[in-house]
Amino acid sequence: LESRRRGGRVASAMVGPSLLHEVPDLVEYPFVLSGHFAEEFLSLPEEVLTTTMIHHQHFFPVLGTDGRLLPVFLAVLNTEPERPEVVSKNLERVLTARLRDARFFWDADRAHPLTHFVDRLDTVLFHKRLGSYRAKADRVSRLSEWVCAEVLGRSDLAPIAAEAGALCKADLGTDMVRELTELQGAIGGIYAREDGRPEAVWKAIY
Repeated sequence: LESRRRGGRVASAMVGPSLLHEVPDLVEYPFVLSGHFAEEFLSLPEEVLTTTMIHHQHFFPVLGTDGRLLPVFLAVLNTEPERPEVVSKNLERVLTARLRDARFFWDADRAHPLTHFVDRLDTVLFHKRLGSYRAKADRVSRLSEWVCAEVLGRSDLAPIAAEAGALCKADLGTDMVRELTELQGAIGGIYAREDGRPEAVWKAIY
Protein backbone atom coordinates (compact mmCIF):
# COMPACT_ATOMS: atom_id res chain seq x y z
CA LEU A 1 0.00 0.00 0.00
CA GLU A 2 2.78 2.42 0.89
CA SER A 3 4.58 1.79 -2.40
CA ARG A 4 1.36 2.34 -4.36
CA ARG A 5 0.79 5.57 -2.45
CA ARG A 6 4.18 6.69 -3.72
CA GLY A 7 3.18 5.78 -7.27
CA GLY A 8 5.15 2.57 -7.71
CA ARG A 9 5.76 -0.98 -6.55
CA VAL A 10 8.49 -2.76 -4.61
CA ALA A 11 11.41 -3.78 -6.81
CA SER A 12 11.00 -7.45 -5.89
CA ALA A 13 13.43 -8.81 -8.50
CA MET A 14 16.16 -6.44 -7.28
CA VAL A 15 15.49 -7.20 -3.63
CA GLY A 16 15.53 -10.96 -4.03
CA PRO A 17 14.50 -13.46 -1.33
CA SER A 18 17.29 -12.59 1.13
CA LEU A 19 15.90 -9.24 2.28
CA LEU A 20 12.34 -10.54 2.27
CA HIS A 21 13.44 -13.28 4.67
CA GLU A 22 15.81 -11.14 6.71
CA VAL A 23 13.60 -8.16 7.52
CA PRO A 24 10.76 -10.18 9.16
CA ASP A 25 13.38 -11.68 11.49
CA LEU A 26 14.50 -8.19 12.55
CA VAL A 27 11.10 -6.87 13.59
CA GLU A 28 8.29 -8.04 15.87
CA TYR A 29 5.63 -5.41 15.16
CA PRO A 30 6.37 -4.31 11.59
CA PHE A 31 5.45 -0.85 10.43
CA VAL A 32 6.23 0.32 6.90
CA LEU A 33 6.96 3.91 6.03
CA SER A 34 8.37 5.56 2.93
CA GLY A 35 10.89 8.23 2.13
CA HIS A 36 12.51 9.77 -0.88
CA PHE A 37 15.90 10.97 -2.08
CA ALA A 38 16.98 13.58 -4.60
CA GLU A 39 16.34 12.67 -8.24
CA GLU A 40 19.90 13.67 -9.14
CA PHE A 41 21.10 10.38 -7.63
CA LEU A 42 19.14 8.44 -10.27
CA SER A 43 21.99 9.24 -12.66
CA LEU A 44 24.08 6.70 -10.72
CA PRO A 45 23.86 3.08 -11.93
CA GLU A 46 20.91 1.18 -10.51
CA GLU A 47 23.33 -1.34 -9.01
CA VAL A 48 24.90 1.39 -6.87
CA LEU A 49 21.53 2.69 -5.68
CA THR A 50 20.06 -0.71 -4.87
CA THR A 51 23.20 -1.95 -3.12
CA THR A 52 23.22 1.16 -0.93
CA MET A 53 19.54 0.80 -0.09
CA ILE A 54 19.27 -2.98 0.28
CA HIS A 55 22.60 -4.16 1.69
CA HIS A 56 23.50 -1.13 3.79
CA GLN A 57 20.13 0.19 4.99
CA HIS A 58 17.71 -2.73 4.58
CA PHE A 59 15.46 -0.46 2.54
CA PHE A 60 13.22 -1.63 -0.29
CA PRO A 61 13.67 0.19 -3.63
CA VAL A 62 10.55 1.20 -5.54
CA LEU A 63 9.95 0.95 -9.29
CA GLY A 64 7.70 3.18 -11.38
CA THR A 65 5.23 1.97 -13.98
CA ASP A 66 8.02 2.11 -16.58
CA GLY A 67 10.08 -0.40 -14.61
CA ARG A 68 12.73 2.16 -13.65
CA LEU A 69 13.75 3.13 -10.13
CA LEU A 70 11.87 5.94 -8.46
CA PRO A 71 13.63 8.25 -5.96
CA VAL A 72 11.64 6.47 -3.25
CA PHE A 73 12.34 3.77 -0.67
CA LEU A 74 10.37 1.77 1.88
CA ALA A 75 11.64 1.03 5.37
CA VAL A 76 10.28 -1.48 7.88
CA LEU A 77 10.35 -0.39 11.53
CA ASN A 78 9.85 -2.53 14.60
CA THR A 79 6.96 -0.44 15.89
CA GLU A 80 4.70 2.36 14.79
CA PRO A 81 6.35 5.69 15.70
CA GLU A 82 4.41 8.56 17.17
CA ARG A 83 5.69 10.87 14.42
CA PRO A 84 6.40 8.80 11.29
CA GLU A 85 7.30 11.89 9.28
CA VAL A 86 10.20 12.66 11.63
CA VAL A 87 11.54 9.11 11.38
CA SER A 88 11.17 9.23 7.60
CA LYS A 89 13.16 12.47 7.41
CA ASN A 90 15.94 10.96 9.52
CA LEU A 91 16.11 7.88 7.31
CA GLU A 92 16.23 10.13 4.25
CA ARG A 93 19.20 12.00 5.71
CA VAL A 94 21.08 8.76 6.37
CA LEU A 95 20.45 7.45 2.85
CA THR A 96 21.33 10.79 1.26
CA ALA A 97 24.68 10.81 3.07
CA ARG A 98 25.48 7.35 1.73
CA LEU A 99 24.40 8.28 -1.78
CA ARG A 100 26.60 11.37 -1.67
CA ASP A 101 29.52 9.11 -0.78
CA ALA A 102 28.62 6.83 -3.69
CA ARG A 103 28.48 9.84 -6.02
CA PHE A 104 31.94 10.91 -4.82
CA PHE A 105 33.37 7.41 -5.40
CA TRP A 106 31.77 7.23 -8.85
CA ASP A 107 33.17 10.59 -9.92
CA ALA A 108 36.63 9.80 -8.52
CA ASP A 109 36.78 6.40 -10.22
CA ARG A 110 35.42 7.69 -13.52
CA ALA A 111 38.25 10.20 -13.73
CA HIS A 112 40.31 7.22 -14.97
CA PRO A 113 39.69 4.28 -17.32
CA LEU A 114 39.31 0.83 -15.79
CA THR A 115 42.82 -0.10 -16.92
CA HIS A 116 44.17 2.54 -14.53
CA PHE A 117 43.30 0.32 -11.58
CA VAL A 118 45.06 -2.82 -12.82
CA ASP A 119 48.44 -1.76 -11.42
CA ARG A 120 46.89 -1.41 -7.95
CA LEU A 121 46.20 -5.15 -7.98
CA ASP A 122 49.91 -5.74 -7.40
CA THR A 123 49.33 -4.51 -3.84
CA VAL A 124 46.34 -6.78 -3.13
CA LEU A 125 47.29 -10.30 -2.04
CA PHE A 126 45.25 -13.16 -3.44
CA HIS A 127 47.17 -15.98 -1.74
CA LYS A 128 50.64 -16.02 -0.23
CA ARG A 129 51.68 -18.92 -2.48
CA LEU A 130 49.85 -17.70 -5.58
CA GLY A 131 50.69 -14.02 -5.54
CA SER A 132 48.65 -10.88 -6.02
CA TYR A 133 45.32 -10.30 -7.71
CA ARG A 134 47.30 -8.88 -10.64
CA ALA A 135 48.93 -12.29 -11.06
CA LYS A 136 45.53 -13.97 -10.72
CA ALA A 137 44.01 -11.73 -13.39
CA ASP A 138 46.93 -12.47 -15.71
CA ARG A 139 46.31 -16.21 -15.25
CA VAL A 140 42.58 -15.81 -15.87
CA SER A 141 43.35 -13.86 -19.04
CA ARG A 142 45.72 -16.51 -20.43
CA LEU A 143 43.48 -19.43 -19.48
CA SER A 144 40.35 -17.78 -20.88
CA GLU A 145 42.11 -17.13 -24.16
CA TRP A 146 43.34 -20.74 -24.32
CA VAL A 147 39.92 -22.23 -23.47
CA CYS A 148 38.22 -20.17 -26.18
CA ALA A 149 40.76 -20.97 -28.87
CA GLU A 150 41.81 -24.55 -28.08
CA VAL A 151 38.95 -26.11 -26.10
CA LEU A 152 35.92 -24.40 -27.61
CA GLY A 153 37.45 -23.83 -31.03
CA ARG A 154 36.39 -20.16 -30.98
CA SER A 155 39.59 -18.35 -31.81
CA ASP A 156 37.45 -15.35 -32.79
CA LEU A 157 36.41 -14.98 -29.15
CA ALA A 158 39.88 -15.52 -27.68
CA PRO A 159 40.91 -11.82 -27.68
CA ILE A 160 37.62 -10.87 -26.01
CA ALA A 161 38.09 -13.51 -23.31
CA ALA A 162 41.69 -12.41 -22.77
CA GLU A 163 40.68 -8.76 -22.40
CA ALA A 164 37.84 -9.54 -19.99
CA GLY A 165 40.09 -11.80 -17.93
CA ALA A 166 42.78 -9.16 -17.66
CA LEU A 167 40.25 -6.62 -16.35
CA CYS A 168 37.94 -8.85 -14.32
CA LYS A 169 39.55 -7.92 -10.98
CA ALA A 170 40.54 -4.33 -11.79
CA ASP A 171 37.63 -2.87 -9.85
CA LEU A 172 39.18 -4.19 -6.62
CA GLY A 173 41.37 -1.10 -6.88
CA THR A 174 38.45 1.32 -7.12
CA ASP A 175 37.03 3.51 -4.38
CA MET A 176 33.54 2.21 -5.13
CA VAL A 177 34.40 -1.42 -4.40
CA ARG A 178 36.37 -0.51 -1.30
CA GLU A 179 33.16 1.03 0.08
CA LEU A 180 30.55 -1.25 -1.54
CA THR A 181 32.28 -4.62 -1.75
CA GLU A 182 29.09 -6.29 -3.00
CA LEU A 183 29.58 -4.49 -6.33
CA GLN A 184 32.86 -6.22 -7.22
CA GLY A 185 32.60 -7.50 -10.78
CA ALA A 186 29.38 -5.64 -11.55
CA ILE A 187 30.95 -2.20 -11.18
CA GLY A 188 33.97 -3.33 -13.19
CA GLY A 189 31.63 -4.25 -16.01
CA ILE A 190 29.84 -0.93 -15.74
CA TYR A 191 33.12 1.00 -15.80
CA ALA A 192 34.27 -1.01 -18.83
CA ARG A 193 30.98 -0.18 -20.55
CA GLU A 194 31.45 3.51 -19.74
CA ASP A 195 34.97 3.26 -21.23
CA GLY A 196 33.40 2.15 -24.50
CA ARG A 197 34.70 -1.42 -24.44
CA PRO A 198 32.85 -4.03 -26.55
CA GLU A 199 29.62 -5.40 -25.11
CA ALA A 200 31.02 -8.93 -24.95
CA VAL A 201 33.93 -7.68 -22.85
CA TRP A 202 32.05 -5.59 -20.31
CA LYS A 203 29.31 -8.20 -19.91
CA ALA A 204 31.90 -10.90 -19.22
CA ILE A 205 33.50 -8.69 -16.55
CA TYR A 206 30.06 -7.90 -15.10
